[in-house]
Amino acid sequence: MQNNLDCIHKIRSFNRFYTNILGLLNQHILESGYALTEARVLLEISKITHCTSNALAARLNIDRSYMSRIIKVLEKNQLISKVQSIKDNRINLITLTVKGNETIANLNQKSDEHIASLIQPLDENQLTKVTEAMEIIKNIISDRVNPIIIRNFIASDIDYILSRHCVLYEEEYGLNSVFRDYVDKGLHHFAKHYDINYECMLIAEIENKPIGSVVIVKSDNSTAQLRYFLIEPEIRGRGLGHRLVTMALDFCREKGYKHVFLETFSLLKTARHIYKSHGFTLTSSHENPTWGENILEERWDLDL
Repeated sequence: MQNNLDCIHKIRSFNRFYTNILGLLNQHILESGYALTEARVLLEISKITHCTSNALAARLNIDRSYMSRIIKVLEKNQLISKVQSIKDNRINLITLTVKGNETIANLNQKSDEHIASLIQPLDENQLTKVTEAMEIIKNIISDRVNPIIIRNFIASDIDYILSRHCVLYEEEYGLNSVFRDYVDKGLHHFAKHYDINYECMLIAEIENKPIGSVVIVKSDNSTAQLRYFLIEPEIRGRGLGHRLVTMALDFCREKGYKHVFLETFSLLKTARHIYKSHGFTLTSSHENPTWGENILEERWDLDL
């Protein structure tokens, strides 16, 4: 009991300390004349290639009506502009204006300078300890507060995987409707011909909300294909990608597959790193302009 009380006191003490640090960092943003939420939205816009209001609301967990008001303020202040998507005239893409880019660059610079002043006295070993401790705290507490459950799929998951592949890949990489048709056709073929003995679809979720997926499809008696690997942006960095791929490969070994392959494209840097760390090797590549600009399709293979 005493150990628990000591831990509670240490966490509360750390919380007070870090709240003060955040207050100092946020003060630089407040002095710029922008609210903290507005600055967060600007920063997120700068990171998303094909940005929409709905995507921002989802990534920042902000009510859509509130997000709409923020967008109007930013547009009025000439920090952003909205352009109708040439792929879907129902969608307005949001981009930073020259003034918006200058503003976010200035905010980032001020924040970086302040953090640099905080860590300047630390040597390399101390910096490593601080950053590793931050990652440990973030991952452990996140798993405790919002535990991730991985389950087998239900019928409605087909729509989830289709929708999120199309939305995220358009927003982040500019993939078009041809890619959507490709995913749609493949998913419905999987659902129609699903072989429970040799195939699986794993869905990760938090509080009954899907946040990731991976699928194993039978290619032949000795070969499986890994498909539809996706992690929601707000969950990335918690090790879920490695966890899903590990479970998918364990399934393949359990079912007696001798070989696994997957098809991806070169822009998916994090996914490619995960594949490589699990033993996959890049075996071929070719350009695919039908999905969008600068798309280099790749095949990766793994002998089990």
